[in-house]
Amino acid sequence: KMQEIDNTCIEASQDLTKREFGLVVLLGKHRSLIMKEVSDFMSVPMSTATGIVDKLVSKGYLMRFYSEEDRRIVRIGLSKYGQELYEMLEKMMHYFGHHILNGFTNEERDQFIFLMEKATRNLDFSLKAGANS
Repeated sequence: KMQEIDNTCIEASQDLTKREFGLVVLLGKHRSLIMKEVSDFMSVPMSTATGIVDKLVSKGYLMRFYSEEDRRIVRIGLSKYGQELYEMLEKMMHYFGHHILNGFTNEERDQFIFLMEKATRNLDFSLKAGANS
């Protein structure tokens, strides 16, 4: 079952670069962002972020829309196609996570999650430090 979900995600996203895929995941988690947030998250200049978003809009994964609070602000969100890809990915991660943690005690599960979060923070810090050197 997991392999089937994984293959579907790979097939559906084979036209995406790692950065583009990462942005689809980010928008799946946050619903919508403004371009400044996209640029900051990806640690790229606004022009680069705009180019990435333009490609994802043309591929059908993202859409632009105006903020309800301020019509001058353009927000970026997932299109129906992008949302479907994100939901497939979520299913795969949920299925995978469930099977990894199966058989762990609650204490072991909490410790594992704590350590994985710490490792992720360490990796994130290391990648940002490397990008700044």
